[in-house]
Amino acid sequence: MKQVRTKSRRLFVQIWERLQLAIGEAEKEGVYSCRVTDIKRRALVITRPQYEYGHSLMAGNRVVSARFTRADAAYSFRARLVEMSPKSLDGMYLTDIGPIERVQRRRFVRLDMIIPVAYNTLPNPITEEINLSSTRFRETMTINLSAGGMALKADERIDPDSLLMVRFRERKLVNLPAYLLAVCRQARVLERDKWTTGVEFILVEDLSRYLPRPETELIPERARRFDQRVQNALVSELFTEQLSLRQKGLI
Repeated sequence: MKQVRTKSRRLFVQIWERLQLAIGEAEKEGVYSCRVTDIKRRALVITRPQYEYGHSLMAGNRVVSARFTRADAAYSFRARLVEMSPKSLDGMYLTDIGPIERVQRRRFVRLDMIIPVAYNTLPNPITEEINLSSTRFRETMTINLSAGGMALKADERIDPDSLLMVRFRERKLVNLPAYLLAVCRQARVLERDKWTTGVEFILVEDLSRYLPRPETELIPERARRFDQRVQNALVSELFTEQLSLRQKGLI
């Protein structure tokens, strides 16, 4: 694996690593994604960044915050986005690479966020097509939230490994789907008849680990849109929210 040295330690990115580049101030930043195609002594060669969301526009010679994740944590480093000479429609450079920082011990940034949420425990097995308009959801609130899952309050004990359909009617985050599927990982007593339930969101790519294909097809398509691309966008949005809160001294 090629590596490029930073001021503090080696930058352990790999060829074809996915990076997210944040440009501009926290509340007005634009977020782009790219891949590392080569690693030079003092620069990374990347594909031309593709827009994901936000307001600040990408341009050569701008300083960006580059982010990537590992199983143990999320990492960030600052760099300068530079055009190739002659200008290429396919690639750019990241130069002036700063020290790498471990910004979050978890793979996913987890923030204390109180958001209205509703859930429905899916039957086991699923024997008929689920109709969202007639499904009865239990209304509750989140305790915290990440791109990988959340903790929520519940007035019932949800058994670990139960599958849930989750609905976010009031979305405070742009990249939070209206519906998604989740698996219960733990349930703890909060107080009498109240539980704290931890759930992990299920990527559509991983549905086959939880349900046979015939049952998967009985789940509405609207609840099967949480893929890796959407999760990555949510990772970046929560990351940005965390940085903003830190700058305001709120966390």
